[in-house]
Amino acid sequence: MPQLREFSESLPMLLLRARETAMSYFRPSLHEAGLTEQQWRVLQTLHMRGESTAAGLASECFILAPSITRILRRLSQDGLIAVRRSEHDGRQLRVVLADPGYEVIERMAPINETQYALIEQRLHPERLEQLTTLLHDFIGLDEGA
Repeated sequence: MPQLREFSESLPMLLLRARETAMSYFRPSLHEAGLTEQQWRVLQTLHMRGESTAAGLASECFILAPSITRILRRLSQDGLIAVRRSEHDGRQLRVVLADPGYEVIERMAPINETQYALIEQRLHPERLEQLTTLLHDFIGLDEGA
């Protein structure tokens, strides 16, 4: 019978635990702002990239298509984004950050930076940089496949 790696030491479980640890620094302020993690990823992506398609957001934010539809509907109802049909392809949704969405980003940015500083202080700057580099290298394995 093949030998299995200890479950808690498997790479997928370690990465899941690391994600939960990272999110424990950010989740409270997101909840206080009335945002889910997925909603925040969409807002951040729109802030950094500008206009996007619903499919593009789903891909970049790692959100399943049925979920992105629900998230966009909610963010639109809350006035944080504007959604319109593409002039060239009526099936395609174009999404932009609305002024209230920019206000949320401006309000949340200093809170997030404080949390990043706390992580950096606890892990030490050079180790955080090393971790970031290793994660980029690992993610790059998928691109080379």
